[in-house]
Amino acid sequence: MKSRKYFAWIIVLLLLLNKFTARAQISPLDSLLVKAFASDELLPKLIDSAIKYSPEVSRIGYTVDYANDIRKINKNSIWSGVSLLSSYNYGTNFSAINNPSGSVANTLTKAQTGYYNVGIGLQLPITQLINRKSIIHADESLIKASVSEKGKAALFVKQEVIRIYQEFKLSQKLVVVSGKSKEFALINYKMTEKDFVQGQGNVEQIARVQDIYTKALIEYETFVNRFQTSFMQLEAYTGADILTLLKQVK
Repeated sequence: MKSRKYFAWIIVLLLLLNKFTARAQISPLDSLLVKAFASDELLPKLIDSAIKYSPEVSRIGYTVDYANDIRKINKNSIWSGVSLLSSYNYGTNFSAINNPSGSVANTLTKAQTGYYNVGIGLQLPITQLINRKSIIHADESLIKASVSEKGKAALFVKQEVIRIYQEFKLSQKLVVVSGKSKEFALINYKMTEKDFVQGQGNVEQIARVQDIYTKALIEYETFVNRFQTSFMQLEAYTGADILTLLKQVK
């Protein structure tokens, strides 16, 4: 008779647990998370958003732009020594003309004429000309170093997003599991309490069941807190609205 009673209690517990599980599965947020975690389609969206949102990646990106501008300035600096040269001269010009009589005295003539000269000149320190190639090479090296630093910063952001995302993913599953354990412990506690009231239990038994429920409750609240923390960390680090991204998951 006693074994039948416990068997009936187990059946009731299983039915209630299944009812709780079914209720948890139809939660809109839970449904979106299960769908997103199954394909991990959410992760690349979070990484892209985090890289665009990262102040460090943006700062190094400005350094790359600055290095490119410096290279252009140094390449064009040679034109600073180029100048337009011009001069105008006016005076007597002696010239020979054909004289049919053959007299030399009459073959020279003089005329008042003007001369206008135009040209381009280059005036630069010799060291600037010698070092120009090295300066441009140094600028290109600075650009490559800045691009490398930007990639390093982007990689760090990516790794951080993956770490927080994995914590978020794990904590969501632990919330579901610990929630079932908490509900099961609560049902068991209520049943044991009912038996105690009816004189079918003892203080040690109800105290033990209550302790199990308390621990299950603490565990559940701990995992809920971890889930909420990782959720907020992801939004703060990526600058994204996770609920909006979840709705975009196919």
